[in-house]
Amino acid sequence: MTADNFQSEIKDNLITTRIKDFVAWSRKNSLWPMPFGTACCAIELMATLSARYDLARFGAEAIKFSPRQSDLMIVAGRITLKMMPILIKIYEQMPEPKWVISMGACASSGGVFDTYTMIQGIDQFIPVDVYVPGCPPRPEGLIHAVMKIQEQISDEAKATTISEII
Repeated sequence: MTADNFQSEIKDNLITTRIKDFVAWSRKNSLWPMPFGTACCAIELMATLSARYDLARFGAEAIKFSPRQSDLMIVAGRITLKMMPILIKIYEQMPEPKWVISMGACASSGGVFDTYTMIQGIDQFIPVDVYVPGCPPRPEGLIHAVMKIQEQISDEAKATTISEII
């Protein structure tokens, strides 16, 4: 093999990147959701995992029911005052970095349930990254929210790279 052939082989078969960019790419494409579904929104969450909508295309099909193995919490449905301490505890047990999707009108704003027992938006207790509107929201809305989380992960990696340069 000549030197020219060797160099062309390397150019065709070698990829270079920074470790930070590779970690961001792998985080973005391997989200592990922790579902917290309590009502009709949970049915739509389940539909998103079906073959028709296939959330696996976005690398988020590994649903984990252990907060210590999850990095994306999907809160779908009504949250009552009695549930909120449990939701906070699960959120606190998730490792960093972590993201939250508030799915549906009930999780986002209390929905039609304006009573003393219902939480009027989970963002009062835990930080929410993306809201999915609707009652119940469509599976396409959840897929769009996952894509927004992926964009946030990519943007965070770009922002840290730019700040390190400056």
